[in-house]
Amino acid sequence: MSPEKTAAPVVRVNFFDLAQCFWRTFFLQVLWNFERYLSYGVTFVLMPVLKKIYTTPEERAQAMTRHLEYFNSHPYMTSFILGAVIRMEEEKQQQPKAKQKQKEEEISALKVGMMGPVAAMGDSLFWATIRPYCGLIAVTLVLSHAFQIKGEYWVIPLFFLVIYNTAHVGIRFLGFLQGYRQSDQVVLALRKYGFQQAIRGLRLASILLLGVLIVFVNLSVLEKEVGLFLLKLTFFTAIVGLFTFALHRKISPSQMFYAVLLFALMLAFWPTLSAPPVLSLGGQ
Repeated sequence: MSPEKTAAPVVRVNFFDLAQCFWRTFFLQVLWNFERYLSYGVTFVLMPVLKKIYTTPEERAQAMTRHLEYFNSHPYMTSFILGAVIRMEEEKQQQPKAKQKQKEEEISALKVGMMGPVAAMGDSLFWATIRPYCGLIAVTLVLSHAFQIKGEYWVIPLFFLVIYNTAHVGIRFLGFLQGYRQSDQVVLALRKYGFQQAIRGLRLASILLLGVLIVFVNLSVLEKEVGLFLLKLTFFTAIVGLFTFALHRKISPSQMFYAVLLFALMLAFWPTLSAPPVLSLGGQ
């Protein structure tokens, strides 16, 4: 049998190897740098598997060099890519030498092709949706006095961390597992779980929760002056609509922010500014 048709001895990645790699994903950003971003972290995560698959120092060095190429993505959602890369490295080692170069190119193409879309999805899901939503829940709990523990408000930040990290760790683990199972078809797993639908649903829930929060902030006003509360609610609704309109018209959000701030200051000081001057008469 020719050397080209012989495959390397089969090396299987076990549960312990995967557990080691998954634990290391929490340290993905430790060696972040401006030149290659997360490349050192990616290599650190893959190291337990690379050591097992490539037994000689030369092969191991070549594998590490391949994964030290530029890589930048969302630190949580990268687990989808890392799980798939581990599976593809395992498949590569089981192929004949003549086909291993092609598999290396496929691994590189997967990382380059997925890091951008995964980063955009992770930013929208976590930074722009889940984290603000958890923050709104925490603020609502404070203002509603849901925890009848006087002076023990430290429970609420802890509650915030539990909710946020349940979602974070759950998606990180799910992504790593599905990446390993799906290999180069991991993009199907991303479509399967409907993250875009989850983003829309959570943003709608955030708007509803924000409405509840407005009620709690103005509860004292609502009990005394319903008309003033309705005026504030209308003003808030108009501001949200104005920002939405500005974003669709591609107006700078910073310009809108300063405009609204100026308008709010004018409303706050309007009675003072519009009051007639007080003339003092001598001797009185």
